[in-house]
Amino acid sequence: MQKKTSNVREIEVGDLVYHILYGHEWVGILLDIMDVYDYNDHRSSTHREMGLVQMQPGTEYELFFKTMVSNSNKVSDSMGLVSTNWLFRLEKRKRRK
Repeated sequence: MQKKTSNVREIEVGDLVYHILYGHEWVGILLDIMDVYDYNDHRSSTHREMGLVQMQPGTEYELFFKTMVSNSNKVSDSMGLVSTNWLFRLEKRKRRK
């Protein structure tokens, strides 16, 4: 079953999101949220959550997944997986007068 809302952040599938390290110039749409378990950590069951993000064409980081992430998290040059710990909903900002 597809997960619709993040347990880590208040983001939902379909939201425009930005990456906390790259700022509001990094814009993608959240397509899916999935639980990922780290089985290499034998001390505890480390729970992580990943978001499938499609970068928006015409933005500064539209090819983010081409060069800036490992191949294991890349689906295409403009789509891939990002930990939901780094993602925030892009809110509509008021225009300056």
